[in-house]
Amino acid sequence: MKQIIILTGLIIVMAACGTSSSENPVLTDLISKRDSLKANLSIVNEQIAAADTTKKEVILLVTTESVRKEKFSHKVEIQGEVETDQNVMLNAEANGVIKKVNVKEGQKVSKGQALVIIDSEIISTSIAELKTGLELANFMYNKQVELSKKGLGTEIELEQAKNQKNSLNSKLRSLEAQKGKTVVRAPFSGIVDQIFTHTGEMASPASPLIRLVNNTDMRITASVSENYLGTIEVGTPVGISFPNYKNYSINSNISYIGNYIDEVNRTFRVQVKLKNTGEKLLLPNQLVKLNITDFKLDSALVVSKNAILQDTENNNYVYVLTASDGDFYSVKKVYIHILSSYKGQAAIEAKEKNSIEENSRIVLAGGKGITEKDKVKLQ
Repeated sequence: MKQIIILTGLIIVMAACGTSSSENPVLTDLISKRDSLKANLSIVNEQIAAADTTKKEVILLVTTESVRKEKFSHKVEIQGEVETDQNVMLNAEANGVIKKVNVKEGQKVSKGQALVIIDSEIISTSIAELKTGLELANFMYNKQVELSKKGLGTEIELEQAKNQKNSLNSKLRSLEAQKGKTVVRAPFSGIVDQIFTHTGEMASPASPLIRLVNNTDMRITASVSENYLGTIEVGTPVGISFPNYKNYSINSNISYIGNYIDEVNRTFRVQVKLKNTGEKLLLPNQLVKLNITDFKLDSALVVSKNAILQDTENNNYVYVLTASDGDFYSVKKVYIHILSSYKGQAAIEAKEKNSIEENSRIVLAGGKGITEKDKVKLQ
């Protein structure tokens, strides 16, 4: 090394004197010796490095996991609510004083059962008067028919009697229909959930009297982002969980998809039919969570998402353990595609065929900063 420095100094001095190497044989000889010594120095350094047993190999501690081959699904988690068509407010169709409330809150009723009776005394009196008048009209009409058969009476008298009878019949039917509206009946079988009136109060079509509910056939409605329009369809599996019941869930399928996207929040409606078996209390407007399966593979290589690393070009890869030397392992960088990920798990496929398979062991934690030249040890 010292010789190289001395020769380099002489070369610089001679070059400063303005003499070219082609005209000065001494300078040419010095340059040749310098280059030869540099080459020998490089060889000696390599031999020293190879013979240096004091240099220690870096051993990194890692945790690993096995690649699994299993079913994989990705789910969209959204909030929905329970609905039913049989949740109605019953109003009176006629004005009048409430004469009697026949039911109590919580009572089960059948379709057609009388729930509230409104006073119909005035209508009943009018009906009685009409029936009396109708009896006379029928008598007069029948007499006119007999006279007409005998050639007595005029055609006008017969028509007048017939018209009087029909007119009274029409009025009677109208009054009986009005009387029928003074009885509020159950439009379907269900439970009286609320009563808003009492005996003696005034009933009118504008005021609700009773809330009637039937929670047997229900549905769940939710709004889903339009981004999932191409992956969710009728029949798509959905898991239903209830925040009110931690250990209760139902598996079902999408039964209906809306035909309109809300221009404000860019969502479309989905519905799930729900049969209320009575196992848990399910009520209209109750909030639920829907886990809609929008991506599914029957067989996929699955790893923890934490095992996946990215290079500077955003390419995904994992380190696969290869050869072992006692407690130490070599690693190989395998580039992958992420097909989908859900709840910390990812379905993957290798860019290079057969470079990763089921039961391959990959680095789970401690992979950052290692290279394929390093040795790793399991923690």
